[in-house]
Amino acid sequence: MATFAALRYILLGFALGLSSAQASEQTALDKAAALVHAGKLRQAETVLRAATQANPNSEAVHAALGRVLFKRQRYEDAVQELGLAVQINPNSRENSLLLSEALIGWEHFGVAVDFLHAVEDKFGTYPEFHYDLGLAYYSENKIKEAKPEFQEAVRLAHSLDRAQFLLAACIATQGDYAQAADIFRKLVKDHPTNATYWATLAQMLTHLGSENLPEAAAACRRARALKPHDPHVLYVTATVLMQSGDFAGARPLFEHLVSLNPKEMSAHIALARIYARLGERERARKETQIVNQLETGQTSHNAPGPPEGQNGNPEQH
Repeated sequence: MATFAALRYILLGFALGLSSAQASEQTALDKAAALVHAGKLRQAETVLRAATQANPNSEAVHAALGRVLFKRQRYEDAVQELGLAVQINPNSRENSLLLSEALIGWEHFGVAVDFLHAVEDKFGTYPEFHYDLGLAYYSENKIKEAKPEFQEAVRLAHSLDRAQFLLAACIATQGDYAQAADIFRKLVKDHPTNATYWATLAQMLTHLGSENLPEAAAACRRARALKPHDPHVLYVTATVLMQSGDFAGARPLFEHLVSLNPKEMSAHIALARIYARLGERERARKETQIVNQLETGQTSHNAPGPPEGQNGNPEQH
């Protein structure tokens, strides 16, 4: 009887210890979640790193830390934590797909493709899987491979607008701007507060002939109303104005863009053309000189880099 009683106390102590550890882990997770909600990502990381020391085999803690690091765009560190979470629980779709997105963020696109193919039997029926695989291919500029993945993602989830966006981008890359524009017309109808969708619709329309420029200009106005200081929106707007013959209207926008980024060659090219059309020959000449200088520097900058594996950066997913 004494032996049995001692065993009961041992088991009770183990259960209480386990319960205490689980409670401590949950407290850390709750505290980190509250910090993330408050936008205090660095403090959340500190809490979760301490929790990983206390609970090194906890999938939840490693996954939570991986998500925080992903939000901080520290993709290499996020890959490490999410990888540990996936090792502990290989059947977690959320952790596996976020790991693939962290690999893409880290620019290890080929690794992401390989990883996603390795887990395709588990997660290949989900639209997010095909979106991530398409994104990895798209990031490698493999449009032929990316397009069917986005098509499958859209087939599985018609509301997955990110997949619709990149499917349209693939279609435009293949030269069918009319079909791409139709997709973006639907996107802006479904998501009227997304400035990027309005600006990209305008871009598509500029490729479809001058009769589409009024619609493109209207799309630009919607985009600027939503994001008046966004450089991409300003660039598209300036381009549409220039193509519409409104050189005076395009000029201040391009001038502002080169003040933000003096190495933006396309803006300097546009300014050279605008100044020439406005009769400001000296300004046009200076812009042409800048373009020539940038082209020379770009030729040097675009020289082949070191062989893969010798640049200190593993392939990004």
